[in-house]
Amino acid sequence: MGASKVIQVASLLCLIVFSNISTALPTSTYSDVSNQKTIDDILKDDKSFVALDEKELTASKLVSTWVKVDVSGEQSSEGRKVLYIDKPLNSELELYLVRQNKLLDQVRISSDNFSPARMHSIFPHINFPSPSEDSQVYIKLRSPYKVMFDFQIVSEAEFKRLSQSRLFWYGLELGLLYFIAMAVAIMALFSGRQYLALLSIYVCFLAIQCSVNNGSIYFYIPASIGQLVSSFNGSWLILACALCLLYHQSYFSISQTNKLLNHVVWGSAATLLFMAILSFGMGSALSVQLQAIASLGTMVVLAVMYSKAKQGFGRDVWLVSAAWLPMFMLGIVWVGMQLGIVTNGHMLGVSKLAVVTHIVLLTLSVFMQDKKQKERFLFYSLHDPDTGLSNRFALNTYLEQLANKNTHHTLLLFRPLIIHSIRLNLGVANANKHLKELFGKLYTQLDTYGAATLAVPEGTKTEIFRLDDGTFAITLIGKLSLSQIEQYVCILSSVFEEGIEYKGTRLVDEIEIGVAHFPIHAKTADALIQRAMLALSTKALESDRWQIFDVANSVISERRMQLSSALKDAIDNDSFSLYLQPQVNLKTGKVYGAEGLLRWFHPKLGQVPPDEFIPIAESSGLIHLLTEMVFEKGLKYQKQLVEQYPGHVLSLNMSGKDLSKKELLVHLITLVNELNLNPSQIVLEITESVTIDNEDNLKSVLDDYRSVGVKLAIDDFGTGYSSLAYLSRVGFDELKIDKQFVMDIETSSSNQTIAKAMSDMAHSLGLKVVAEGVESIESYARLAHYGCDFGQGYFIAKPMAYEDYLDWLYRVSQSDDVKHYLAR
Repeated sequence: MGASKVIQVASLLCLIVFSNISTALPTSTYSDVSNQKTIDDILKDDKSFVALDEKELTASKLVSTWVKVDVSGEQSSEGRKVLYIDKPLNSELELYLVRQNKLLDQVRISSDNFSPARMHSIFPHINFPSPSEDSQVYIKLRSPYKVMFDFQIVSEAEFKRLSQSRLFWYGLELGLLYFIAMAVAIMALFSGRQYLALLSIYVCFLAIQCSVNNGSIYFYIPASIGQLVSSFNGSWLILACALCLLYHQSYFSISQTNKLLNHVVWGSAATLLFMAILSFGMGSALSVQLQAIASLGTMVVLAVMYSKAKQGFGRDVWLVSAAWLPMFMLGIVWVGMQLGIVTNGHMLGVSKLAVVTHIVLLTLSVFMQDKKQKERFLFYSLHDPDTGLSNRFALNTYLEQLANKNTHHTLLLFRPLIIHSIRLNLGVANANKHLKELFGKLYTQLDTYGAATLAVPEGTKTEIFRLDDGTFAITLIGKLSLSQIEQYVCILSSVFEEGIEYKGTRLVDEIEIGVAHFPIHAKTADALIQRAMLALSTKALESDRWQIFDVANSVISERRMQLSSALKDAIDNDSFSLYLQPQVNLKTGKVYGAEGLLRWFHPKLGQVPPDEFIPIAESSGLIHLLTEMVFEKGLKYQKQLVEQYPGHVLSLNMSGKDLSKKELLVHLITLVNELNLNPSQIVLEITESVTIDNEDNLKSVLDDYRSVGVKLAIDDFGTGYSSLAYLSRVGFDELKIDKQFVMDIETSSSNQTIAKAMSDMAHSLGLKVVAEGVESIESYARLAHYGCDFGQGYFIAKPMAYEDYLDWLYRVSQSDDVKHYLAR
């Protein structure tokens, strides 16, 4: 029983596929060029018909083609028979049954497939009895383009089976379209991807157009509404074209990558939408010629979009274009029909095949895109988006796996020192490109060394991890000797010190390296990373190339706790001293002033540098007390200095944590007034990191200080991300170039470029420039040549106590040019 059903279904499909093979019946045709003749006129002028010898019937463009089929010879024991025809798209069809020159029955189907009998809408046909004596069926077809068509005669029972099969496949096709539209809409809703929402609307318009073309629209909505929807035949195609363009525009992010093409896409989509709205307003369908032009224009714009997106999206372009290729081919056939190049009588079947293929490929495309989106999300959950390196989570997972297997391994953390400077001066994109090139070299060096000396299996790749913005890691498997670790350190250092070329300038990095080993230093992944971080932080205080963790490293944390507890007592007991470091006018060789630097000598911990106690004071909320102390000591010194040296300028450091404290501003005003000081000879230095948080708020606060008359300087410039234009808007008077760009300026071409560029740009914005870290007469002379206004550093003088500073001032004041005194 099952096999018979399979055979029956197969036979039905074969009948559908080969339905264009007409029965060999006497057939004749007549072309009514006037398009005025009725069936009565045709019956009176029956002699105008010409016998047809060809297998295919052809209807000329916009000409009423009449076909007379003599069914008198149809004999069957099954009773009635049916003549049916697959009506070409957008054509008008009429069927007449005539016996002995009398009209017995007629069927009319308009260009929008409407017919009072719904089955005629999808399957135009006419019944006639069998046997039929002296009976003819007249077919009248008028199409807006040249078309080939055919008819078929089957028994009434066979036609019922064909009708049911056609209804089933049409229902399946439309159900699939609407289901996919709904599924894509749900995906768009939950994922927030705009292009999926546009795609779901496109599929809906495509489903409506398909149901209008094949007449199935009258089966799932009331006939009156179906006729209204069908009356706008072509408008749905135009809307689908517009949504197709917008989908591609959103998917390929054209608005962000190509402004001109974005305007073209939006202009084309807006034109198509206007055409569709105009059609709805006029209450009429669009001409097939206009539909063809719209399809052709859409294909041209899409072709340009694919060519432009090919570089950025790679294989995704081919995947998406393959999904839309069937519709492109259908559009080409459609345009060819309007131009008379293609004569196709089975456009409905071709369009069905194209649409089904398109939807299947489109569904596959969406599935693949969603799969890639998930893979991309999974990838970036384990990798750094800037460099593509594995991230901290991936490192933690990897170290935990090694720890669970009790595998000996060594963790090397390293930090390239110049990353921030490259970002500042060359941009983030160039900094990332710089890192990728360096890591490409590093991979090669590490793998080569591992294969040569550690017997690492061939094909094994040493993985590099990125812990944070500037810290990276590699993991070495096995029990390594110190000499082997040293060799890896040498590899890391050599690659970064070699650097890369950028526009004729060699970008060179130095790195800090911290090392910890499992299980000697730690027995968990988190602890191992923490130990390596401690070693890395200790490296900054040592002269060695790298630092391995030892117990002494933990003393840093203990020392920090001791400093934190001793800080408040030191402030209360006035244990801090304000040292002064001279600043010299590099053009005149005269002393310009001095910077006040706070010093703390602890009876047990010894000399505590500001880099240690300032962060502790900021985090503990005691920084404002230190700033008040600096103001009081510094301004009292300035009072005494200007009495002997009237032009002397004093620079004082101010923490960003204190900017918002109004009482500190009041304290400054009080001191200036009490000591009768000229506020323009007082400079407040603020670190660059403070300037990038909130421009409006910062400018308002600095305006308050500026109203007092003091000058404002940006300290450590070059270590953050602020721009000179931004600093000018905020309103600084001086810029201090950080010493890392000055100390090796004689040998570093990149630092020479940076220092000169900073000086030139600062002057163009009306700022004075102070260079820190002047260590030699050569640096002094070079900075003066670059136009730097003031300099300070160990070549000029180290920070000194107030009394020592007075003695130094007296000695250098005897010389016309301070550098002659210093160079002696």
